[in-house]
Amino acid sequence: PITAISLSLQMAAPTFDKNLPSKIQKQLLRLTRLQEALLVLSRLDAGVLLLQKDEIDVFTVLVLAADHLQETALRLGSTIDIPERGEMAITADLDWTMEALINLMKNCLEHSGGSCVRCFYEQNPLYTEIYIEDQGSGFAETDIPHLFERFYRGQNAGEGGIGIGLALAKEIIERQNGTL
Repeated sequence: PITAISLSLQMAAPTFDKNLPSKIQKQLLRLTRLQEALLVLSRLDAGVLLLQKDEIDVFTVLVLAADHLQETALRLGSTIDIPERGEMAITADLDWTMEALINLMKNCLEHSGGSCVRCFYEQNPLYTEIYIEDQGSGFAETDIPHLFERFYRGQNAGEGGIGIGLALAKEIIERQNGTL
């Protein structure tokens, strides 16, 4: 993002492009997201990211996460479907669990091919399971062992991704005794 901003500014000097401010803003947003993700990963590594242990409703956290992605879904011509299946609670940190779910949903949206991203959940006596799925082409088989590695970008990775979202989601969920 920094190089793109620098080049955009250099190109603007001779002839001002009226689209330049939005291009610069887009790159700054990418840089900000990268910085925030790296800081969270560093805090997780250092063991200083405090996760609250509250009882939260699964439907509520899914809806809150999806709400943050409505603009992205509209831009990509997709939707997020979360049927309510009754009250089911988990013990987790609302904000960080929502962050993990946002990363997972965003990944599905970006690879859904404009189809609906479906989220559903169920509970049994041992655990609560949350499913997030899309109808996209899926992961290449060679990518599957590396999906949650930091900075790994699969064969079908879209432009602009940095390979942190799935690793961050996994780390957040596992720090709360979950699995991804």
